[in-house]
Amino acid sequence: MVGGWAAFVAAVSLATAPTSPVDGALYTEGQPAPASAPAVATTLPELTKLAESAMPAVVGVVTTQSSPPAVGDDALRDLFERLHESPRKGIGSGFVIHRDGWIITNAHVVEGAERVEVDLGGGETALQAKVVGTDAESDIALLKVAPKRPLTPVPLGDSDRLSIAEWVLVIGSPFGLDHSVTVGIVSHVGRSDISPVGRPGYYDFIQTDASINPGNSGGPVLNLRGEVIGIATAVNATGQGIGFAIPINMAKGILAQLKQHGRVVRSWLGVAVREPETRQPGASPGVIVTEVAAGGPAAAAGLRVGDTIVEIEGHSVNTPARLRWYVSTAGVGRQVEVKVRRGEAARTLRAQLGEVPPAEQARAEARALLGE
Repeated sequence: MVGGWAAFVAAVSLATAPTSPVDGALYTEGQPAPASAPAVATTLPELTKLAESAMPAVVGVVTTQSSPPAVGDDALRDLFERLHESPRKGIGSGFVIHRDGWIITNAHVVEGAERVEVDLGGGETALQAKVVGTDAESDIALLKVAPKRPLTPVPLGDSDRLSIAEWVLVIGSPFGLDHSVTVGIVSHVGRSDISPVGRPGYYDFIQTDASINPGNSGGPVLNLRGEVIGIATAVNATGQGIGFAIPINMAKGILAQLKQHGRVVRSWLGVAVREPETRQPGASPGVIVTEVAAGGPAAAAGLRVGDTIVEIEGHSVNTPARLRWYVSTAGVGRQVEVKVRRGEAARTLRAQLGEVPPAEQARAEARALLGE
């Protein structure tokens, strides 16, 4: 088990690492498919085999929520019993990422649950699941079951390679209808200005017109190579064909912390940034520093107001949301390389990230609630 988990963490941490051809071993460890596989179909895609290969990895997540609060007044107790079915059941989706029983779903699917079960389908008995870790700010949860047989995982792709208008497939349990398949395209990427689950967080959503309904939450969004590139999360209830998924690279960035600590300890650079007022198509990336916290890691590294951050630890920075995510998941105490433009000159600085101060965390949450 230890060796298998180590191999799994190594695989999901290196999204673009070269891999061997797709075979049993690759699927066993949930690694990405080869980078050389075609990313775009020249004709309408044949989806039958893709769906068949992914189906065994998709599970239903059934939760038993807390019972209504106890009250002394008989009339109030009767009212609670009429308004709240006890126990209350919730239905979501998830997908297997390792044969030993590791499963990803949404944090909101298991939030407040007294009991979580995983339905493998095929008439098998549901398995009780342990919620190993959750991160409400990215809406990702890691579950563990003890299967009687090795499970079939689905390979994890690279959501940074996703293109607008690329075909995608969604599998899940909408309204409890297990292993339902819908298809569509990627409508947009990098949606960070919305909060479809109704809470502040680190969002960088993939938008798709593939149908996502209640019960799909936590299920996989797959590309035509059969890789998970997103986690189905929410739908715009007032529209049609507007669904949102969490990029799988966000999950890969925090899985190790969820497994080891049960939560994500976020790191901090100590800057506020904004996008350039105008950016032409094809222009170089970058976000402009508008504030540098006194005594923070950025100040110690020599960052200044007016600098343009273009890259952090090899990741291109195009939006403030992307920078926040890379920084927050890099790790407290880690030294990172930050590439900036200062006037016409390019500079490479090194900053040792700290833990988010409580006052800064409160400030960030207030800004998120205000939509800033």
